[in-house]
Amino acid sequence: MKKKMFAVAGWSTFLVLIGLTVFLFREGLPALYKFPQPELVFAVHPANPVVRLSAEAVRALAEGKADWAAFGGPARPARLVHLANLERYLPAYASAAEIQRILADLAADTAILLALPAPLLPEAVKPISVTWQGWRELFGSLYWSPTYEPLPRVGVWPLLVGSVWVTFIGLMLVVPLGLAMAIYVAEFLPRTLYYPIKVLWEVLAGLPSVVVGFWGLVVVVPAVKSVLHLSAGETAFTAGLLLGWITLPLMASLVEEALQAVPRLLVESSYGLGATRWQTILRLKLPYILPSIATAALLSAGRILGETMVVLMVSGNAPLLATTPFQPVRTLPATLAAELGEAPIGSYHYHVLFFLGALLFLLTLALNLAAYAIQSRYLRAQTLG
Repeated sequence: MKKKMFAVAGWSTFLVLIGLTVFLFREGLPALYKFPQPELVFAVHPANPVVRLSAEAVRALAEGKADWAAFGGPARPARLVHLANLERYLPAYASAAEIQRILADLAADTAILLALPAPLLPEAVKPISVTWQGWRELFGSLYWSPTYEPLPRVGVWPLLVGSVWVTFIGLMLVVPLGLAMAIYVAEFLPRTLYYPIKVLWEVLAGLPSVVVGFWGLVVVVPAVKSVLHLSAGETAFTAGLLLGWITLPLMASLVEEALQAVPRLLVESSYGLGATRWQTILRLKLPYILPSIATAALLSAGRILGETMVVLMVSGNAPLLATTPFQPVRTLPATLAAELGEAPIGSYHYHVLFFLGALLFLLTLALNLAAYAIQSRYLRAQTLG
C-alpha cells in the first residue's frame, strides 16, 4: 500500500511537470509564426505602387527613417495612421459618419499608410501585405517594445544580455565567497558552532526575495551609486551583488558537504606524509571535489538566473542592451513578472512572454543538465577508480 502511494505521488508530480512544460511551449511557440496584429489591415493610396512591406520597413516609415521612395513608392515621407494616433485626427465625440469622412480625406493623400481594422478602412484604398518573420523579429532585433504601434519590437537580446550580466556578477561573488565559507565551516569552525551555522544558512536561504529586494533598494542601491559615482544605483551590478549574497548558502552548503565526503583514508594518508592542513585542503581536498564545485556553481547560476523580485526592484528594470554591468537592465524573469499581468490572453504580447518563459526554462534546464552530467561523470570515475 505504501509503495503504491509513493508511486502515485511520484507519477503525479512527473505528469504535472510534463503538463506545465507542454502548456509553456504551446503558448510560447505562436510567437514564431503568428502575426502580431491580425485584426489590422495595412493599406495605401491606389496610386502608390507598393504592394508588400516588411515589418522593419513599416517601422522605418513610421519613424521617418525612410520615405516611400526607398520601397518603390512616391518620393515622399509616409503619413502613418493607426489606432494609437487616430485620435489626433478626430475631434472629440465624433460620430461614425464624421470618422468615415475624415478617414476618407486622409486616404486621399498619396503618401498615406493606414493600419486600421477593416471596418474603419475607406473604400478608396489599396490593401497591401506586411510580412512578419518571428525568428528574425525575436533574435534579429536589439530592441524590446512589445506594445509599439503599429508593429511591436520583440528583440530578446536586451533581456538575455541583462540576465547574463546579473548572473555573471552574482557568480563572481558567490563562487569565491561560497568556497571560503565552506572551507571555514568544514575545516576550522568549532564543532559546537557547526549546527547553529547550518541553521543560519537555512534561514538566510529562506529569506523572501522581496524583503531582500527592499533592503537592497534602501541600502545597497544608494551605496553603489555613491561609491562608484554612478548616475543611478539600479544596475546589473547591484542586482548581481544581491543575488550572489542570497545564493551564498546554496553554494556554501553544497561545497561543504562535498568536503565532508572526502574519504577519510585519503586525508589521513596526506597527514601521514607530513602535509599540513592547508596543504591537504589545497592539494588534496579541493582537486578531489572540483567536479562538485563546478556543479555547485552551475546550480547557483540557475538560481540566480531564475530570480525575479530582487532583479525587478534593484536592476533599473530597463529593457535596454547594456554594454557594461553598471547600466540599468531587465532580465527574462523580471520581464515576465512586469508584463504578463498586462498582456491580454491570446495576444501576440502574451505569446512572446510565454516564449521568454520557454527560453528561460531551456537555459535553466541546460545548466541543471550540465551540473548533472559533471556529477555523474565524477561518480562514475570514482566507482571505476
